[in-house]
Amino acid sequence: MLTQSGERISVETMCQPHFTQGNLSREKPAWRLPSWNGLLAVGHDLALRAGWAGQERTVTWTLSARPSAVRTARRLSAARLSAWQLAEPTTETAAVPAAETATGTAVQLVERLVADALAHGAEKIKLTLSAEDGLLRCEVDEQRASPAVVRPSRAACADLDRLACCWGAAGAAVWFELRLTPQH
Repeated sequence: MLTQSGERISVETMCQPHFTQGNLSREKPAWRLPSWNGLLAVGHDLALRAGWAGQERTVTWTLSARPSAVRTARRLSAARLSAWQLAEPTTETAAVPAAETATGTAVQLVERLVADALAHGAEKIKLTLSAEDGLLRCEVDEQRASPAVVRPSRAACADLDRLACCWGAAGAAVWFELRLTPQH
């Protein structure tokens, strides 16, 4: 076979790999593309910092069903609740640990419900937060090709009973509400 420059190349030469096992780089790449969940979290953080988000009192995200969804849900919910100024302790709750504030409790429960959705085999996870009438409402909806009725795990039920003022499950969605302390 002839190349464009007229040189003769054998078929054996053409079929040889262009690299040998010895020259493969074992180093990690300098950067890698983040997952959808990572991009979603970065975009949300940028929007909050730029002032493009945070004013609306209801927000919904669709997370891909990957292990990073738990971390992303925690990050997104904490950032949004902070933008809604629910992360600031009031004078009555200044001595209360962060996990016992409405934000800490909400983030803990969101994390548990998203982990449950992953364990149930959801294809996508829809996370909705809303703050109205002195209540913070969170809904985690497991989206899948075949509809299924989902119940939270025993550990999630125990946490929901202990921390939420009310909660429930309908179809593939689990929701809870927390009372908010009024901000002065």
